[in-house]
Order: sequence, then C-alpha cells, then structure tokens
Amino acid sequence: MLVDRQRPLEGARILDFGCGTGLLIQQLVDRVAAIDAMDTSPAMLNALRAKGERGGWTNIRMLDELPPAGSYDLIVASSVCSFLDDYRGAVQRLASLLSAGGSFVQWDLEQDPVDEEPHGLTRAAVSEALTAAGLNEVAVETAFEARVGDLEMAPIMGVGSDPTR
Repeated sequence: MLVDRQRPLEGARILDFGCGTGLLIQQLVDRVAAIDAMDTSPAMLNALRAKGERGGWTNIRMLDELPPAGSYDLIVASSVCSFLDDYRGAVQRLASLLSAGGSFVQWDLEQDPVDEEPHGLTRAAVSEALTAAGLNEVAVETAFEARVGDLEMAPIMGVGSDPTR
C-alpha cells in the first residue's frame, strides 16, 4: 500500500509509536532523515538505545511524550494500538502530527469475533478511527500471513494519509 502511494522513505521524518526494541526502526534507520521513538517500557527503550549505540545510529531520538506540535512524514504503530485505552483518541492525536500528505500506518492483530476474551481490533474499528481522525485514502487489509508454531497469524494493517497536500 505505501508503495502504491509513491511516497519515498528517503529523507523522511518518522515517529515510531510503541517502538519496543526497535525492530522496525532497524529496517528504516539507514533510509530516513530522523526517527523519533516512543514506548512506555523503559526496558524496551534501553534495548533500543543499546542497539542504536552498537549500530552507530545518530538519527534516533527517544521521546517521553508526544510533541505538542510537530510534523512527521510517516507515523508507524506496530502491535500497540489494540492495547490503548483510548484508541480513537490516540489516532486523532497522532494524525495531528502528520505533515501535509504524511501517512499513518498501524499493524495489529485482528479481533476474532468468536473469541470468549476478544483482543485485537476489528477492521471496521480501524477504518472508523482513521477516518474520524481526518485521514483519507484509508485502507485496512491483511498485512501478511505467517505460521508461528501451531498459531496462524494474519495481522491487519491500517493506513491513512493527511489530506492536505
């Protein structure tokens, strides 16, 4: 989907919301201008910091809170949105940080409607949150499929773009 949108990563300013140990950052760090990283876990941030030091990453900044104003070309949130107390509110706040034409991308487990204890997000909830945040070109689809042991995984990816160009 991002390739279809023809927005290059080279020179981009990125926010990795819920960055964890930086698995996604590791894939992006050499291609972008700057990455701001946020996570609520000090242990995860310490692991990311250590990776950055080993890798000589100089374009990473750790944030304790979202900046009051800022512009990002891309905001990513991998396996974090389904754990937020106010998912719609968080997407609204994150979307406000996008630069003109910037994109928000999230990956989360899809909620299984027959689960006794449902977790994850529905496609409808993702689509509604991205649209309510004022994003356009909203799409929600299966990101990939993988088997991990006996577990079949098929997380969903939600994408939306800032409509101002």
